[in-house]
Amino acid sequence: MNNAKKLTAVMLAAAMAVSAAGCADQSWSYKTNDASLSTGTYIYNLLNGYYEAYDLVESPDEAKDILEVEVTGSDDDAQTKTVEQYAYDVADKTSMRMLAVEDLFKNYGLEFDETQDEAAKSYASQVWTTAKKTLEGYGIGEESFNYCYADYMVKYGQVFDYLYGQDGEKYVTDEDLNKYFTDNYHGYAYFSVDMSDTNDDGETVAKSDEEFEKAESSFKKYADMINTKGKDYKAVVTQYIKDYELDSDPTSSGSLKADDSTAIDADVVEKINELEEGKADVVKTGENETTKYYLVYRPKNSEIEDYYDDDSSFGIPVTSEDDDEVFVYDLKSGHTRTSLITEMKSDDFEQYLDDHAKAISVQKNDAALKKYKAKMFVTKDTDEE
Repeated sequence: MNNAKKLTAVMLAAAMAVSAAGCADQSWSYKTNDASLSTGTYIYNLLNGYYEAYDLVESPDEAKDILEVEVTGSDDDAQTKTVEQYAYDVADKTSMRMLAVEDLFKNYGLEFDETQDEAAKSYASQVWTTAKKTLEGYGIGEESFNYCYADYMVKYGQVFDYLYGQDGEKYVTDEDLNKYFTDNYHGYAYFSVDMSDTNDDGETVAKSDEEFEKAESSFKKYADMINTKGKDYKAVVTQYIKDYELDSDPTSSGSLKADDSTAIDADVVEKINELEEGKADVVKTGENETTKYYLVYRPKNSEIEDYYDDDSSFGIPVTSEDDDEVFVYDLKSGHTRTSLITEMKSDDFEQYLDDHAKAISVQKNDAALKKYKAKMFVTKDTDEE
């Protein structure tokens, strides 16, 4: 073949490749024999991967090229990679998990929960209204958004419940759940007195020196009742109610992890973490009219109630030794059985999905995937820096 014919053949092959690419169906990104993900779904996963990586950058505003900054995730097999590669990897892993969920949902013979989906879509519509312009600018349509934000999450939850719920092959017993809770959380209970007052002019001022002395003295007494005299917390609450002529139990209670950030005052959290089980202490915060005195108590693990929010309510009345009604603090307040199992097993579940994804036949639409780059999410301001 002479050079002219060779050149003609090469040009014809290139033209055919371009034509084939142009005609390729780019409406889908990943698929199996039974399920297909839209291109918009992939873009949504890529967007989440980008922001997940972005959040790992220590000083993103100082980066000349945010995509080239190296970050390390928190997974057990985490590797250091660029923000750009991190985004692609998250998008791929999430897309594969979606197909794993679709496959498991079918294999387990589960029925789609329309009620849950309607509730999820109702919330999604509010988010869509706010984010529509931005998401559509990236190529994410409302249908793809609803799948990611509602349909998929409902199926994800149903597969999770099938595995870890009652009679599931990975069922979590009450004993295992309670052990997880007590191994990872500790309880707290406290009450406080505000040392501010209002004068005749409606101004907030500090209470009198006598009231400050009373508060400091009485709160030290309450701590001593528990630490030295062996009284239980309920007896101390009863005494406090009498001393300050209150009508109800002022206790705030719950549970936290040592590294939790909570709405509780930071000094109170620090004291709770320092205390031994079954001990109490006094915490003073603020100055002058902003002062508060806290009686802080850290219960023993054995005092933690064996119920969660979905089958109990806060404020179960009990009778104290003085026949005054006080209340048991529900140290698991804020935790349902479902929320704790999710926290306990989410990593295992996602590994289960990753393993299942490897076992099913998945086709990737490279023509569609290569069209979308992580750089589309980088703002103009960042580019200029």
